[in-house]
Amino acid sequence: MNSSPTPHTLKDEGMRLFQQGKRREALPLFEQASAGFAAQEDVGNQAEMLNNMGVVLRVLGDWETAVATLTQAATLFQQIGDASRQAQTLGNLGDLYAGQKKYTEAARHYSDAAAQFAQSNEKEKQAQVLRALSLMELRRGQWLAAIMRKEESLQARPRLTFPQRLFKWLLRFANRLLGGGQ
Repeated sequence: MNSSPTPHTLKDEGMRLFQQGKRREALPLFEQASAGFAAQEDVGNQAEMLNNMGVVLRVLGDWETAVATLTQAATLFQQIGDASRQAQTLGNLGDLYAGQKKYTEAARHYSDAAAQFAQSNEKEKQAQVLRALSLMELRRGQWLAAIMRKEESLQARPRLTFPQRLFKWLLRFANRLLGGGQ
């Protein structure tokens, strides 16, 4: 009788540890789960574990390995036609590059993720990625770009609260004042 844990069990335990903030402890479980899913030829779950590993590696500061791992996950998601999870992985790459102050790479990955979420009709996720891009531009002092991305973020949201609608109007006004709008 085989008493070794299944890839799903490893995944669940890794997620539990991750959510408890025990990222370093979660990493080997995600690695084992990824290998187990690969052995089962379950590419979707394998790529999901690689994505999780990439996020942990980014948080731990192992950026080079994180880039390679997230890139591999994105490639696998693309191979199986999972645009939504590929977009999530591209967003994670955007976060990683933004953290490294590689703003051109970050913007490219955020924009690619937003476009894929739009194609998948996942407006809320598209809005979240555009918001991250807006915040990155704001930190860089790129005010006009930040305003434009934030406006796009609000435009993508399926429903806006009254304060969000008001903020969207103010952004449009500021955008026009700064020469970014029609």
